[in-house]
Amino acid sequence: MLQHLYVPIEDVKKLERYRVGGYHPVAIGDRFHDRYRVVQKLGYGSYPTIWLARDESFNEFVAIKICTADSNPHEFDVLSNLSSPQLSGNRPGRSMVPLILDSFQIQGPNGTHTCYVTSPARMSLSDAKDGSYIRLFKLEAARVIAARLAIAVEYIHTQGLAHGDLHSGNVLIQLSSGFNEMSDEELYKIYGEPESEAVTRFDGEELSPCIPSRAIIPVWLGEASEELRPSDAKIILSDFGEAFSPAKQDKFESCTPLVNRAPEIRFESTKPLSFPSEIWSLACLIWDIIAQSPLFEGFLAKEDDMTCEHVDALGILPPEWWNKWDARHKRFSEDGKPINRESYRSLEDRFEDSVQQPRRAEKMPPFEPAERDALLSMLRSMLSFRPESRPSVKDVLASEWMVKWALPEYEKAQKS
Repeated sequence: MLQHLYVPIEDVKKLERYRVGGYHPVAIGDRFHDRYRVVQKLGYGSYPTIWLARDESFNEFVAIKICTADSNPHEFDVLSNLSSPQLSGNRPGRSMVPLILDSFQIQGPNGTHTCYVTSPARMSLSDAKDGSYIRLFKLEAARVIAARLAIAVEYIHTQGLAHGDLHSGNVLIQLSSGFNEMSDEELYKIYGEPESEAVTRFDGEELSPCIPSRAIIPVWLGEASEELRPSDAKIILSDFGEAFSPAKQDKFESCTPLVNRAPEIRFESTKPLSFPSEIWSLACLIWDIIAQSPLFEGFLAKEDDMTCEHVDALGILPPEWWNKWDARHKRFSEDGKPINRESYRSLEDRFEDSVQQPRRAEKMPPFEPAERDALLSMLRSMLSFRPESRPSVKDVLASEWMVKWALPEYEKAQKS
């Protein structure tokens, strides 16, 4: 764990990562690779910081991901392959993964940093919900996003890869085509001038060259989830740092957030992960898109809490898992009935509580019975406890809900 050396700044985290081997200090106006001029900060991850820059060669905005000096080139290699037209042809999912436009390296006080250039995005799905008090997408937009997400996952699976970290923070909404028509001055007028705060040490000592003197606050380019139109619901599936090829490597640990993590990762920990674990995460993510709150409540949850949520929603675990779960005695009878708790909330109960009722309360159309039943049928199959019982993502795209509701809405949005 990193020692806290710097006074925390709201909306700016991980200041301690500005060290040898870590983040590269960047300031607004910095120019990279003789063509990219930084105009705003978009965000950060565990290994990169992401900046909005003006590509002065083509007079357009780009996103530059500047990796930590100690980062593994794995994500860059994965995206380079997924971006290759020779590899992917004209499959629709190719446009839904980050296309690497350029790459270069920079030398700084913290080491040598790999940088790559992609198209910028407006916001993540989680950002859109955080920007809304009702935390809901319109029904038409939700269908489009879910269809596009499944198409994106199907594309990477056909390339032999699993994403490895599916959650709403890694699904980005693309910027509108008119964004590039803005000048820097118009950008600042609409979204605000770059904001920054002075970086200070707890001990009052001077800052080293490893860290910038001022921390840039990320800009908000997004909008509330309920304002997103279906025609603008174009996604990019981002952050491939955990991507892996099940056929080429054995991976046993998952970085997927616990609320989206498949149960076999806990109960079959000696078996390598593969595509079925991603189908479970995809189901949880589709739920996030259609619902107000997550399918499985996970605030400060531990593994036993999450397994309890799984059993409440989906029924008793497979016998070998059930017998392995020692904590079951405190929460359930042997036949799966809750002990000393209120009645469990089934998948159907959660759909009513988190999807239908909030939509009615906000005077948004709920799912009609036929669509609700088709959607729940698809999700329940994806949430089968046994990995081998789950459909492939190709099967998901062929499900009744996708074919009758989600994909037609996607085609309509494509035309508009």
